[in-house]
Amino acid sequence: MEIGQILQQTIKDIVKTYDGDVQVEIEQPAQLAHGDYATNIAMKLSRVAKKNPYEIALDLKEKLVEKELPVKQIDVVRPGFINFFIAWDRVNFFSSTTKQVDKQKVVIEHTSINPNKSAHIGHLRNACIGDTLARMMKQDHQEVETHNYIDDLGNQLADTLTALLHTESNKPATRFGDYCWDVYSSLNQLYDKGELSTDKRDDVLHKLEEGNNSISWLGYAVADKLSAEHVEEMGQFDITYDLLVWERDIVANGFWDRAFEKLQTSEVFFKQEHGPQAGCWVIRTNEKQEASEGSVEHQADKVLIRSNGVLTYTAKDIAYHMWKFGLLENDFLYKPKTETLWTTSAVGQSQPFGRGDAVINVIDYRQEYPQKVVKQALHAAGYEKEAAQLKHVSYGVVSLSKNTAAKLGLETVEGKAVYAMSGRKGIGIKISELILEMKEAIRVQSPEANEETIEALTFAAIRYNMLRYNTTSDIIFDLDEATQVTGNTGIYLIYTYARANSILQKAQAAHLTSTDGSFADADDAERAILKHVSGWNGTVERSISELEPNLLCTFAFELASLYNRFYALCPVIKATPDEQKRRLKLTELVKEQLEMIFSILGLPKLERI
Repeated sequence: MEIGQILQQTIKDIVKTYDGDVQVEIEQPAQLAHGDYATNIAMKLSRVAKKNPYEIALDLKEKLVEKELPVKQIDVVRPGFINFFIAWDRVNFFSSTTKQVDKQKVVIEHTSINPNKSAHIGHLRNACIGDTLARMMKQDHQEVETHNYIDDLGNQLADTLTALLHTESNKPATRFGDYCWDVYSSLNQLYDKGELSTDKRDDVLHKLEEGNNSISWLGYAVADKLSAEHVEEMGQFDITYDLLVWERDIVANGFWDRAFEKLQTSEVFFKQEHGPQAGCWVIRTNEKQEASEGSVEHQADKVLIRSNGVLTYTAKDIAYHMWKFGLLENDFLYKPKTETLWTTSAVGQSQPFGRGDAVINVIDYRQEYPQKVVKQALHAAGYEKEAAQLKHVSYGVVSLSKNTAAKLGLETVEGKAVYAMSGRKGIGIKISELILEMKEAIRVQSPEANEETIEALTFAAIRYNMLRYNTTSDIIFDLDEATQVTGNTGIYLIYTYARANSILQKAQAAHLTSTDGSFADADDAERAILKHVSGWNGTVERSISELEPNLLCTFAFELASLYNRFYALCPVIKATPDEQKRRLKLTELVKEQLEMIFSILGLPKLERI
């Protein structure tokens, strides 16, 4: 619990003796001369107690000084403000990161790229958000299991297989995914021109779903190769998974059969007898808005089984989520892919995957409707608790600024500032291309940096840029902006960390120490840092509650800004002995705080740059 919350709760307990329901608010005064925290509760109470607010404030102060609070001074200011000055030496900044809660198992699904071509920067945003959410949950002492779901029975893989069988690419490619990127685009151009029928893709898709034929085995090999490239690429950003889940294994293990039995007990799951959906099994979703829009994809009655008996993607997803919550008697077999990564498999062994208490899915906003259908299906099957524990973290798309699009070789036009990506048209930025361009941009900005430093700054700049926005916001990615050494960037944070470390190394070389350093006489720049760091616990709690990693980015940027302002105003090594100890102690605190932040955000630590 942060200091403001402690003060608020203490005052709440005291004012219970007054009649009336009065909300206790704690604020941080703009001027530190008015205290670190303040409240106007006395003026609120005066209206219900019919008493002078100044007298009420004095009475509250008398009761507050009897409490064990990390406060060195309480001032009462007319007409009735109560100002608190914190005894920062009595604050244990990192004693408990979050509230004590019952430990849960949280299953987080993220990345989940279609295995049909190389990954692009939109996929990277998904992975960065999902991986950071997993780190946040671990910080909250939850048991976390991360899944990467691979749709190896879908249209996209069928298109890529069709492209490999019927088209060629003359563009140079060093990776299989890049070659598939080109032929996938070429195939869609043939579709658009009418030079190739989509019937060929439909035939391939049927073979994939049928299984145990030449096309299906080829599909498995292609999907496995592309997924391995995706996992390897995400690993460069320190993004990891516990389990790869293959759609073919969901089908092979009969998950839908058990899910179907459970859904049949519900009146909202039924077989249509008339109309365009005749012969289909559908679930009624209460999505009145989507139904009124008349969209085939967004109907009040969502098709789960087509009239020809073929399962839709959503049907398989419902079965998968029942398994995630441990609601099916069926299970996968598993085999190790690496020392830390497992995969579902046709042959293998049992493992304690799934059976989550809560499930979080990181999927872009365009999949909001299917996610609602999955939740509705859980409700329909009688799993109200599980439905409530299914969270969809929706996120906006990533586009390119005009400047960045031009640098990456895309055609730009006058008057168009934002460039969207399209896999069908081959328009987009592969992650590998982004890494190369970012490295070059950093080399230009920091010519003195060695390759190891450039690589660390590259991944920090990209990952932080994917996290610093509210998840629902669209991102317009700009290379120049992301590589700035000032402003809200990952590089700025790393430079701040290196600066703090450099000061501590110089102090160590000069045999200076922070031992006995006291914050009692901290000046305004120092108090601003102390007050900000004291809000860390509350920030983590809010970011977990709202599933918003960007709150941690904002906290980190503000901390870095405060420390760099302190650095400009307050000498450390050349200060007086008392100031020196205090400021070294403060620098140690900032370094420790940044290390915590970097660990959650997945940023590298550089001791020097």
